[in-house]
Amino acid sequence: MKVAIDAMGGDYAPHEIVKGGVEAARKLGVTAVFVGNEPAITQELTQYRGQTFDCEVVPTTQVITFHDHPAQILRTHRDSSLYQAIKLVADGKCQAIVSAGNTGAQMAISLVILGRIRGVLRPGLITAVPTLSGDPCYVIDTGAVADCTSENILQFARMGQVYCRVLTGKQLPSVGLLNIGEEQEKGSARVIEAHKVLKAKLTGFVGNVEPKDVFRHAADVVVCDGFTGNVFLKTVEGTAEALFSMMKSSLSSSFKGKVGGAIAHDSMHLVKDRLDYSQYGGVPLLGVKGISIVCHGRSDATAIYHAIRVAKDVSDQGLIGELTELWK
Repeated sequence: MKVAIDAMGGDYAPHEIVKGGVEAARKLGVTAVFVGNEPAITQELTQYRGQTFDCEVVPTTQVITFHDHPAQILRTHRDSSLYQAIKLVADGKCQAIVSAGNTGAQMAISLVILGRIRGVLRPGLITAVPTLSGDPCYVIDTGAVADCTSENILQFARMGQVYCRVLTGKQLPSVGLLNIGEEQEKGSARVIEAHKVLKAKLTGFVGNVEPKDVFRHAADVVVCDGFTGNVFLKTVEGTAEALFSMMKSSLSSSFKGKVGGAIAHDSMHLVKDRLDYSQYGGVPLLGVKGISIVCHGRSDATAIYHAIRVAKDVSDQGLIGELTELWK
C-alpha cells in the first residue's frame, strides 16, 4: 500500500512528518510517498541511511500555510504538497493521503479532486474519543460542516456506523445524538428535528447523549453538527492538557507531592497516553471517494505514524467500498 504524505504540512514539518512516515514504512510495511520540497525531504531522509523501508519523494514547489484560504488554493496552489498528495490518490497512484496541514484546504481539495461518494450530501470528519470502557466512541462531525440539516446528521450517523463496524467488527453500532439533555424535547429546533429523523429512519439510534456521557460510552457513535463537534473536541483536548498541567504543578510543589508523584508516575502516564490525541492518529474525512486523513496541526512523529496506521486499517477493511454500498 502506498500512502501519500504531505511532508510540508504541520507545525513540525518536515522533520516530524518524515520521521513518522519512516516509522510507518518500517513497522506497517507501507510505502511512504513524501510530497513536498525535495531537498528538505532528502535531507531528513539522510539520517535513516542503512535502514530498510520503502519510500518515494514527489517534488513540489509550493506550500499551503494555515493562513491560505481554501477557495484561493484551488486556483493558485496546484503545485503545493497537499494538492499533489491528494492528486496521487485521485490518480490511483496512492491509496491514502495523510496531512497535518491546513484542514480547510484538505477538505476543499479532497472534495474537488476526489469527489463525493454518490449520494453523499456533505462529507464529515469522524474522531475517536477515549472512554472509560477502554473502547473509543466515534464522534462525527467534528468540523467539516458547521451548519447541518437533519439529512446531513442522518448521513453522518450512517457513515459513522459503517466506520465503527469496519474498525471494530460490531455489526450494528449504537448511535446517539449529542445534546444538552437526554429528553427528546431538549436542544435547539434543529437538534429536535434531527432527533425525530434519526428515531424514524436509523436502526440502532439510542436517543440523546450528553457530552459527559460520551466518556461513559453511552453510544458507539455520537453524531452532531460540525460546529458542536469541533467545540466538544477542542474542549476535551484543552481540559486534558490543563488537568495534567495542574496535576504536575501541584505534585511538584511539596516534598510529599513529589514522593506521591514518583509512586504514581507510571499509572499517570498510562492515563495520559489514553487521552493523548497522537495515539489515535488522524481524522478521516468520510464521504469522499478516497481515504483522506486529517491530522492535528501540532502532530509529531507518533501522531503521523498512527494516522498512517488508521489509513492502512480502513484501506485493508475496504471502507470506501462499504460507504459506497450505503447509497446503491
